[in-house]
Amino acid sequence: MSGQPVDIESTANQRAKNWAALAKRGERDSTGTFLIEGRREAERAIDHLVIEEVLWCPEYGDPPTLSLLAPTTVSRRVFDKISRRQNPDGIACVARTPDLSLGSFAPQAPALVLVGDGIEKPGNIGAMLRTCDAFGAAFLGSGLGTDLVNPNVVRAAQGALYSTPLAAVSRADAIKWCVENTTIVVAHPSGASLLWEVDFTEPTAIVIGAEDTGIDGQWLEVGTPTLIPMAGAADSLNASVSAGVFLSEAARQRSS
Repeated sequence: MSGQPVDIESTANQRAKNWAALAKRGERDSTGTFLIEGRREAERAIDHLVIEEVLWCPEYGDPPTLSLLAPTTVSRRVFDKISRRQNPDGIACVARTPDLSLGSFAPQAPALVLVGDGIEKPGNIGAMLRTCDAFGAAFLGSGLGTDLVNPNVVRAAQGALYSTPLAAVSRADAIKWCVENTTIVVAHPSGASLLWEVDFTEPTAIVIGAEDTGIDGQWLEVGTPTLIPMAGAADSLNASVSAGVFLSEAARQRSS
């Protein structure tokens, strides 16, 4: 569809600059919006988020099937300026950032909550969100090193960002909520309890710490340090992999 007239041709256009600026957290925070890139991710967001604008670059392919808004067409130069992908498909949308406070945090009973404590890598957070979506868990960010609408989180989550109950708060607030609403299980390589011995059928929060710094000591004061039995020489797993092991065991117990 190259050669089709577009609404915005130049990267100097103010709207194009505004979209590109959403790569920065300060701009996301101040505008209360974020950019979702990719046909699949944008289409999955329609049922869950307020979409303010749909963008389409005809040079990259077919138009979006998003029915809420007519797309704003942009040149390839403009789309490449806002894209964060190696192989963009020419479709993106601007969405309102959802309420991530505890006031709107509503895990399905009996609560199964994955707590990401101090996680900084957006890819890990996105992978955790996909795992939560797969096993029917909610996600609670505890003192995260980035926001949940970081472009790399959005990309890695592959749509799970919209379908998973979410909150992102301070560590103190996360601990308070979990103490009041769940039994707390803390993934820890020197835990006294084995993963298979824990009862996950009651309301449970599973706390996974950052790979470089580990679990904050405040969680160990309120939760049970729990070990994943391992046969090899390594004493720990990637944070998102650990989350998958814990959540799969919880799902197994809850389905039996």
